[in-house]
Amino acid sequence: MSADTLRNELLSLPGVAAAEVEGEGVTPDNVRVRLHPEADPRAVGADVQRVLASHGMRSRVTGDDGPPAPAVSLPAADLPIPPRPVMPPPVPVPAEAPTPEPALLHPAEPSDGGVASALASLTVEESSDGVMVVATAADGRRFSQRTVATEDAVAAAVVAVVGALAEGRPPRLLSASLGSTEGTEVVTVLVERVDGTRTAGAAVVKAGRAYAVARATWAALRA
Repeated sequence: MSADTLRNELLSLPGVAAAEVEGEGVTPDNVRVRLHPEADPRAVGADVQRVLASHGMRSRVTGDDGPPAPAVSLPAADLPIPPRPVMPPPVPVPAEAPTPEPALLHPAEPSDGGVASALASLTVEESSDGVMVVATAADGRRFSQRTVATEDAVAAAVVAVVGALAEGRPPRLLSASLGSTEGTEVVTVLVERVDGTRTAGAAVVKAGRAYAVARATWAALRA
């Protein structure tokens, strides 16, 4: 049997695109078969093994006993590389919305441009929308600010509205601490004015802590 004879028989099999037979003599060294893209590898493999068996050859893929036979490789013919799938554009992730600034302080009643003589009252109203802090001066002026329902946020809103009453512009709360001496609670605040200067004040807790923060802020700004 010549290599050309075996090659021609393999090429005549359905699904075989190319066949390579290496070596001369009765038993080739290696047989390589390339398939058409649409060919069934199992079916073609069975046909190849049948051809080899007709020539007294056994393939390693058969698992038969006996001396080793030439390896038969059955790779599929080179397939065109499919185009890279078009990926949908990434869904834009909305940037995290920045925390809105507290609502602008606004006078509930017209002001004559002067400074309130004293802090009259402070109210903290909670609702499903958050917390509304309202400070009222002795001359009737009122400033309000909406915030979230946390202790720190409420304290900052209290400082803002009281500062607006005291100086016309809201300061920034730097710290607020609660201490106790012989059973008396005292709130101390450290605030920063718009011009950068800092001042502190303290007040005894008589009703609620929010009102004590308000009185401490008033004391710090009006000292």
